Amino acid sequence: MDKEAKLKEKKKIIIEALKRCLERSVYSNITVQEVADEAGFSKGGLLHYFQSKEDMYMELIRDVFEEIHEDHARVLNGNLDAREQAGISALYGVEKFFLDKRTTKIFLNLMLYAFEDENIMNKMKEFFHKHLEFYTTMIDRSHAENPQRRKTDIDPVVAARIAQIVMIGAGMFESVDQTNIDQYNLTRYVLSLIKG
Repeated sequence: MDKEAKLKEKKKIIIEALKRCLERSVYSNITVQEVADEAGFSKGGLLHYFQSKEDMYMELIRDVFEEIHEDHARVLNGNLDAREQAGISALYGVEKFFLDKRTTKIFLNLMLYAFEDENIMNKMKEFFHKHLEFYTTMIDRSHAENPQRRKTDIDPVVAARIAQIVMIGAGMFESVDQTNIDQYNLTRYVLSLIKG
């Protein structure tokens, strides 16, 4: 294994340890030492790979959001019509944000941290913008395949933002106050927004 691959592997171990810590606690209570212990590193060893707590969180953001963006890219690049893409996208969103409590906890922690750190906030904004672009692209494709639209239809960017809010918001609320919302109905609603 070359030096670059080893570096990536060590960083991945640390980021996975940080994720486990975030499942148990709030970002502000998690120390570099706690993450190091969870990863099986000394504090100095961890700081060899990440110079600060912020650097570690920036890598976490890249890791989590890169996975989401890659999944979205696969949906858009598939040989599916707009309705099929919208369906897969809605199901993916329900799975990632509504059913996966781990993702929701990490996401909430990143949002809280963003209000304290401008660099984290900028990365979060970048994610939201790309996520919004993805939904807007899905809606635009659906409109292109179904041009018999009414003049009163919601603007694609507004519909995309509503879908984004419903998906991410539902996951956050359900992780705090579970109401056993039928995921099928949630998926149908998001799908109706994406399909336009």
